[in-house]
Amino acid sequence: MGFRTVPEALRAARRSAADAVGELRAVDCGEPVGTLATAMPGGTTAGIAPASGRSWTTAFKAWCADADAHAENLETAADSYQRADQAGGDELTGAGSLRGPR
Repeated sequence: MGFRTVPEALRAARRSAADAVGELRAVDCGEPVGTLATAMPGGTTAGIAPASGRSWTTAFKAWCADADAHAENLETAADSYQRADQAGGDELTGAGSLRGPR
């Protein structure tokens, strides 16, 4: 049993993740939460809505940073696998040119 890693598939996943985060980064998910006070005037949550909105914004920015780091790690993994494959191939090529005892 084994596994197979295709560096280009990792790179494609990295590009997809980076594109998605790039699009999501433009969204302010805290803004709607922060405006709950106007949507529910007099409600008990109205007082905490602005702080909740800021909390959502902060958490979402942290999530975006983590997703960016994950995307970069996919690229790093692809590079590592490719280097290891190349090194293994180089060793096999060198082994094929060995001569018998002299």
